[in-house]
Amino acid sequence: MSKKISGCFPALVTPMKQDGNRLNHAIDFEGLKQLIDYVANGRVTGIVAGGCTGHAASLTHDEQVRLVEKAMEAAGSTEVIAGDGSNCTREAIDLAREMQDLGIKRHLQISPYQNKPTQEGLYQHYAAIAKAIDTEIIVYNVPGRTGRNVEPETVLRLATEFSNVVAVKEASGNLEQIKKVIEVARDLEFDVISGDDSLTLEIIKAGGTGCISVAANVAPKQTTEMISLALQGKIEQAKRIDESLGELYRVLFIETNPGPAHYALRKLGIKAGIPRLPLVDVTRESAKQIDSALKGLGLVK
Repeated sequence: MSKKISGCFPALVTPMKQDGNRLNHAIDFEGLKQLIDYVANGRVTGIVAGGCTGHAASLTHDEQVRLVEKAMEAAGSTEVIAGDGSNCTREAIDLAREMQDLGIKRHLQISPYQNKPTQEGLYQHYAAIAKAIDTEIIVYNVPGRTGRNVEPETVLRLATEFSNVVAVKEASGNLEQIKKVIEVARDLEFDVISGDDSLTLEIIKAGGTGCISVAANVAPKQTTEMISLALQGKIEQAKRIDESLGELYRVLFIETNPGPAHYALRKLGIKAGIPRLPLVDVTRESAKQIDSALKGLGLVK
């Protein structure tokens, strides 16, 4: 695609039907369209379907492909990035190829989880995917979920050797590391995207290009405006919005993501449902705190 990956991309929740069997909740495609319409009305840049916030780890192969296909239908002209990674390199390639056949141009590829590969293993995993597809890859570094950090040197090696490895979604929480990645990739056509809402403004100030955002599911207009202002260098204006979103950032991770986001979306009237097991709905105490954050932003009365 060649253009920069810049702006606000909600990491979409995958709505689930409430059919009485939480082991087998089906994806609610009506709820998915409702959610996509909601975030599109907030003028987001694009959307990510099937990432961590979208239950990637508990979707079957066929469900993940169908989810992205339906997201593309609902999104219209809004770009859809496919979350199609796996801790099995072969499965990641198979998924990415199927997504490419659907018309996907960009893939969010989480680093292998549970296997705990070395940096060489991480390099070879991404290299194999890059060789197998023609479309663009965003490396997803989230060591809190995977147990392995994709180090700046590995990111640089991939960015240098493969023209279709075009960005990294950085959710390490390590701002110094993120700044180092931005610095080493400065002379390349390579983007660094925040994967942590609470650090997005600082990452953009350092040279990052946007965010794949959990908060943008719930407050797409405010999140998009904050990111847009920051990218324009209007830092003080962006900071005011960022500070107003701070409590939302917090409560969306008061329990394991995406449980709080499911609850918040239900409060907004969106058919998000309850997460599929092993994730569960939020507690009453957490719900009260989420309610308060939504009221503080004027999203509910």
